[in-house]
Amino acid sequence: MSELSSHPVGQQAARSDLDRTSRSDRAIIAIGIIASLAIIAIAATASLPKYRINPIFLLPLLWLGYFLRRPLDVTPVTFGLYASALLLHDLGAYGFYQHSPLPWSWDIYVHYYFGVVGSLVLRGALAHHFPMLRPWQVNLTTLLFVMGIGALHEIMEYVSYLIGGTKYGMLDPEHMYFFDTQRDLTNNLLGCLTALILRWATIRVTGRARTSQA
Repeated sequence: MSELSSHPVGQQAARSDLDRTSRSDRAIIAIGIIASLAIIAIAATASLPKYRINPIFLLPLLWLGYFLRRPLDVTPVTFGLYASALLLHDLGAYGFYQHSPLPWSWDIYVHYYFGVVGSLVLRGALAHHFPMLRPWQVNLTTLLFVMGIGALHEIMEYVSYLIGGTKYGMLDPEHMYFFDTQRDLTNNLLGCLTALILRWATIRVTGRARTSQA
């Protein structure tokens, strides 16, 4: 038996960490169940036929975030943001990509929001696993990862069109914005920069508050 495990304070700290991890896992599972039911409900009520098969892809993607919660250092907050991003995209089942209920194209909001959420998750994971990196190095790596994932998504959209055509694919070249790919990647970039700047500003503000209290 180690000195730490035999010490009451060490045992209490270990139990506290286990309780905190257990509560976090339960919260993530609850969020996952709610988001799963929402994805299924959207598929059942979709006005566009191709979205009725979305649970086949979105449910595994959603729960992948749960199974990667340790390596990615996922919290209930970041998992909730991730789930909300998937749901935001899935609302396209009601024709929002074709007729946005908001002032700008629905595609703009989705790619921007994914940029924000993806950056927060990846930045946290990188900082957790690579503490030797400087903040600017973590930020740059996050930016490159997010933009790389965004580029892979654009390729996936194109492949889905080649396989499923306009009926089941993710592209409709005859009716879509001519610079759709460039716009999508630009909004990924803006979302990523927004997340990194907000995180930096939050750390600065909280750091000053702690200094003034000390």
